[in-house]
Amino acid sequence: MKIERLLGIVLVICSFTQAQEKSRPNVVFIISDQHKLEATGAYGSRLAITPHIDALAQSGVLFTNCYTPAPVCAPARAALITGMYPYANGAIYHKAPVTMPNGKVKNIGSGYLRETGYHEGIVTLGEVFKEQGYITGAPGKMHVHGELQRDVDEDHKAGNTMGFDEVSVRYYTYFPRGHYEDEVGKDTYMRYRQFQKYSTVYKGGAMHLNQEYVPTLVEDEEDNFDMVVAGKSIEFINKRAEDGKSFFLHVGFEKPHAPFTTTQTYLDRYNPKAFELPKTYDDWYNKGKYPWVPNWVHSGIPNNLDKAQNVMAAYHACITEMDDMVGRVIKTLKDRNLYENTIIIYTTDHGEHLFEHGLRGKHNMYEDAVNVPFIISYPKLFKQNSVNNSIVSFVDIMPTLADLIDGKTPETAQGISLVGTLKNGTELKDRPVFSEFRGADYTLLPKIKNVPSRMMRQGDYKFIYTHGIIDQLYNLKDDPDELNNLIFSKDHQDLYQHMRFQTLADWRFQEYAPMKVSLDRNTLVWETSSDFADYAVFYSATGQVKDATILADEIVDTFYPLSKKGSYWLMARPKLSKTSKFYGDAIPVAVDRYSHILPVSDVIKL
Repeated sequence: MKIERLLGIVLVICSFTQAQEKSRPNVVFIISDQHKLEATGAYGSRLAITPHIDALAQSGVLFTNCYTPAPVCAPARAALITGMYPYANGAIYHKAPVTMPNGKVKNIGSGYLRETGYHEGIVTLGEVFKEQGYITGAPGKMHVHGELQRDVDEDHKAGNTMGFDEVSVRYYTYFPRGHYEDEVGKDTYMRYRQFQKYSTVYKGGAMHLNQEYVPTLVEDEEDNFDMVVAGKSIEFINKRAEDGKSFFLHVGFEKPHAPFTTTQTYLDRYNPKAFELPKTYDDWYNKGKYPWVPNWVHSGIPNNLDKAQNVMAAYHACITEMDDMVGRVIKTLKDRNLYENTIIIYTTDHGEHLFEHGLRGKHNMYEDAVNVPFIISYPKLFKQNSVNNSIVSFVDIMPTLADLIDGKTPETAQGISLVGTLKNGTELKDRPVFSEFRGADYTLLPKIKNVPSRMMRQGDYKFIYTHGIIDQLYNLKDDPDELNNLIFSKDHQDLYQHMRFQTLADWRFQEYAPMKVSLDRNTLVWETSSDFADYAVFYSATGQVKDATILADEIVDTFYPLSKKGSYWLMARPKLSKTSKFYGDAIPVAVDRYSHILPVSDVIKL
């Protein structure tokens, strides 16, 4: 009897566990690379062929204002995985500068050193799922500084899986035994990216943008990266269909990132002559290069319009290839009866200009680079075919998914759960979000590497700070092409000051330090500096940055008396002296002497 009773208890526990597994939603998170928001049927494109992403939008919620935490791959992806902005998680670089034993600085890609990655002790998205007993998989591109294969870093021989049980087909990340090259062989890998002997197959390396409109050099179509990733994703889903385990699957596609090459099948689905240059394509040609955009991003339009049309069509063909792989993954979920209990997300790490503003790529804060597609589908819980204009960020993904699986959101996470918004259809319009970038090759700062910039979006407005270069402020509702910089508008000075302070107040990172300020009795005191034109004092009774208001502006003294208890900050206006063709000789747009001091102080409490 005792044995029978014991067996009965075991059966009850097993039945409860199985029922719990089936009731918990699975999650398939699909992320592509460099997908321009407007190059999607669901977002209004009349040319983009994206039936599977469009169908996902029809079954779910489409966000129109989702912002990447960085307009470049590695920092954006680390922010997603950690739920933190780059400055906070420490993974701020696309390639991290490391001082070598000979004293020279070398830029190191992801997958080589743990010390160049996100800070240790941060709980990752994969680990959030692992804590809840999920099986986790991550085929394809991850590109997160901090992820390590075993026996790569001498100081971290065990490696760092970031909470993923199954990993394969890594790309842009040094990952021996688990790289794309390991799946398809070196020659196919080189063909895919036109590395080494394949880099000059076409005129002047024109395959990068595919100005010739020719197919990929990969001989077997199924060896193209996204096809391999889709195959690995399907294998993972089939395993879970067999074992019944709840799962989190991170699917890392690479297209439509350059080179804009795909199979002839996808090229044939587009007519390059159908594409037109965007209306802002000649903006910097007419005005001069943008002071706040690196020179090389002004890569410009091919002199031959036919070539430009080929580039645009090839880019879209790459999107359609990737969309087909999205379709393969979703079809497998349906075929294995997992679809109804699976949350599916589609997004991308950053955008692509594709000649908007006469630019190519990303690496700045224009909407084409930072505002990305974001779709979440779970008909069991969320309204279908819904459009949401909330202002959201990648840092919201971790809290949202943790909420949906009844998991624990790490204390380090900086975002918010969007579950209430998704369920109720409410919109978060005044919530501030940020994006940041470190670049080089600015016309007026020619010798400075890793120049930091940061963007704040709140309501209809976007503010952009670029260290050492003139600020930007745009009303995206009235000026969606970001052509009218409102820092010169008298009617917008209060807003300008507010957003500038909010952008800078808590932003701290390697190599850059805040201004030094001290408290002498009841007076703020600071040293004079030739780097700054004047100062402003901000005050918050609650101690919260979001509640701070300006007390005084255009201060030229080096002290300011305080009259009430609370928190204070000093903010400076850099002394700009260099001019550019863009604004003419009348308006200075950059500093003459570059400094690593941020124009804001730490908080002073009275």
